[in-house]
Amino acid sequence: MEVGGPVRILLLITLLLAGFGCRKPQPIAPPQARLIVRFLDRDALLDLASPPAEGPWRLMNAGLWESLEVRWKPGAIRLGAAVVGRTAPDWVLLEDPSRDTHRVVMRGPGPEELARRNERMDPEERDALTFLGVLWALSWARR
Repeated sequence: MEVGGPVRILLLITLLLAGFGCRKPQPIAPPQARLIVRFLDRDALLDLASPPAEGPWRLMNAGLWESLEVRWKPGAIRLGAAVVGRTAPDWVLLEDPSRDTHRVVMRGPGPEELARRNERMDPEERDALTFLGVLWALSWARR
């Protein structure tokens, strides 16, 4: 029984797999357009390889598509911005005018980091904010 045959085949397969896995990375074209969606807590940034078509953008909010007002600025890289008045998870879905869907990951500090930042408040400031919150809740409940 010859052991060298299977070992040679295994070595040849390993070399072939290593050769395909060690290819040079292909260069990525610089973005032609960038859309920034500003939420209350963080921003979502979408880089587009080509300028988007004219038309309405939509955002997935609570399972429903809603219109997103995007304002574009002309330039070498076309910049667009939209402001959304709600908090968001770690990612959002956007739909461009050509009906392509983009999953955009949020950037900036997450909820955990914001919680740590809030813990750095002085106890007196935290108590004052709590008192103001209670007063606001009571005044709202009286209405």
